Amino acid sequence: MRTFPQLAALLSLFLAGCLEMDQTITLAADGSGTQTVKMTIRDATLAEVQRVSAAAGAVSEATKALFDKELARRDLEAAGMTLVSHVTEAKDKTRRVEVTAAFQTFDALQASPLAGTRAEWTLGAGPKPGTVKLTLYPQGKTAWTEARAKAEAMQAASDPIAESFFRKKQAELSGLDLVVRFQLPGDVFVYTANMEKTGDREVTARIAAEQIKTPQDLVRRLAPRFEVIFDGKDCKLPLQ
Repeated sequence: MRTFPQLAALLSLFLAGCLEMDQTITLAADGSGTQTVKMTIRDATLAEVQRVSAAAGAVSEATKALFDKELARRDLEAAGMTLVSHVTEAKDKTRRVEVTAAFQTFDALQASPLAGTRAEWTLGAGPKPGTVKLTLYPQGKTAWTEARAKAEAMQAASDPIAESFFRKKQAELSGLDLVVRFQLPGDVFVYTANMEKTGDREVTARIAAEQIKTPQDLVRRLAPRFEVIFDGKDCKLPLQ
């Protein structure tokens, strides 16, 4: 199976200019919390994202709705969330938006449009009594599983055409900077290798252009899994 078409679709999401996104999920001891998304994107990039998103399956139409306050409010309310704040700015052919939404239940977070329509969240018991495991698959669990298998296959049998295409376009990924941050109701114990501990109760993941050095890196990082195990003995979380 040749990988060139898939790489072309993935790369085309970012080749029109920079894309910066910072997402913070704050989870309270009862399963409520807030979700904040900050995005900076060039107008040309936004147009390109919307053009290829359906084909690539990597970015949803929620990207467009994010910049429209009333559309964002409608989508959030449909998910059982409340819009807390919505601020936008357009300057120098670049658009910026910061949205904060509140959720009263973990079920509402699972349906949140702010993480994209493909995102899957799980909240379950950790490996030891009193611990909790929170997992986010931004593109869905199936996409993460398939990305792992695809990256391994690409590693085992290189595709010269895909490799050449990737090398020619790699520099154009320079504006890519994606951050996901979990702020938790208990001390952090364990977390996946693609995250780092940034506080006693906080872990942060970052996907940046400099991390994407091979086609396999691109495939893995655009369908990741973020997982953390934390102290939940004083929490009343709705574990699955």
